[in-house]
Amino acid sequence: MITDNTQALINRLNTLEAAVIADVMVAMGFESHVLAPSFLSLGLNERLIGPAICAKGRVDAGIDAKPTFELDESVYPGGIVVIDADNCQKGALIGDNMAISMKNNGAIGFIVDGGIRDAVEFLTLKLPIFYKYKTPINAHKFFSFTDFEVPISIDGIWGAVTINPGDLIIADTDGCSIIPLQHAEQIITDSEIHQQTENSIKSALEKGETRKNASAKFPRLQHVKPCS
Repeated sequence: MITDNTQALINRLNTLEAAVIADVMVAMGFESHVLAPSFLSLGLNERLIGPAICAKGRVDAGIDAKPTFELDESVYPGGIVVIDADNCQKGALIGDNMAISMKNNGAIGFIVDGGIRDAVEFLTLKLPIFYKYKTPINAHKFFSFTDFEVPISIDGIWGAVTINPGDLIIADTDGCSIIPLQHAEQIITDSEIHQQTENSIKSALEKGETRKNASAKFPRLQHVKPCS
């Protein structure tokens, strides 16, 4: 479940943009926390913000295989389901029935490092989703989930993104940033300042100032310190 402290962070994230968060995290040294451009998206007309509910699996899981129903049971209200598929290319990992079940348990969106099907239903259900490909075939003849609510790794733009259960996700039409929960307070505080700076630059530009002069008047990211 989402704690009061995490909900307070989510409320603050609702005033920010994924790009602003990404700028600050890069300045802090968290370069590998943005999803790779190989991810496609559906339903991102509005922002998607919430904690990660992590799952992982692989092809030929053998005795480590667990029922897919356990993923549904891991979901809590306000969470975003993130699936590490270990580069599975065998078919769709989730479809509409799984999505409906997880929405019933409170899921607000998905990140699937692999295939999906029933894409139209995700739009109908208003469940934003990042995914790698669409296919009509079900992968579960080959693929099985093995672990839930454990650290996972998925493709990022500058290397693999490690995601821990409860890490905060912010996504919009630009893409998706993953915020390590242990550093979320500082990242969000710095991002709020950066957002104000960006707004001031934009306001100056709209009044006719040059970008060079506006940027000199309102220096970007000067307040951000690298995370030790």
